[in-house]
Amino acid sequence: MAAIPDFVDAVFRACPPDALGFVYDYSTAPFSADPDEFVLPVVIEARGRAERLAADWCARLYRADPVQNLAAEITRPFAWSYHRKEPSPIAQDLDRAEVGEVSERLLSWQLSRGVTVPLHLPRQGFATATVFLPEGGNATACLAEFALAAHRLQDSVLAALPRPRNPLSPREAECLTLTAKGLSAKQIAHALARSESMVVKHLQAAGAKLGARNRSHAVALAQGQGWTR
Repeated sequence: MAAIPDFVDAVFRACPPDALGFVYDYSTAPFSADPDEFVLPVVIEARGRAERLAADWCARLYRADPVQNLAAEITRPFAWSYHRKEPSPIAQDLDRAEVGEVSERLLSWQLSRGVTVPLHLPRQGFATATVFLPEGGNATACLAEFALAAHRLQDSVLAALPRPRNPLSPREAECLTLTAKGLSAKQIAHALARSESMVVKHLQAAGAKLGARNRSHAVALAQGQGWTR
């Protein structure tokens, strides 16, 4: 059975002949630039010139990258550029202070143009596939074909991707499930024949394990991973 690197190799070989590099990254949770919710990719495969960015990218630059931020918000593939005189959906982000190092690195590495395909995975996190193109590279011409290749890659590697571990106890998951149905802590306590203080304790523990801001956020996170019924 082929491994993730083998599938990535196949996609890179199928990229346009003038492609400078290719990157596939996968996180077990949806992308967020919020430091309290940010999760680093657990899989990153880079090919061609893009291999030089892989190690430093996740450690320092991934969260500030406007391409990743845009990919987190939309589902369609898009072409982008870090060159100010070229039309790009990230053009308005290039003046932000936190983007400065990202822009400087990509320009110096000549990895400053490309096409990115967002891959939103229900209950299984977030991935992107990006091909880097040279000056004069025809992003429009390769957009549809590359998007199809990226989705086929995702389908191929899905079974091999790391799955997020369910940190919730059965009782914590049950309390969140009932919260999702609109029950208050008092009503959950009655339904489970437990004290209200114990239910609150379970909900607080669940929220802490999930890194949630509040109960609604905890419910959303747990439901997104399929950890509640």
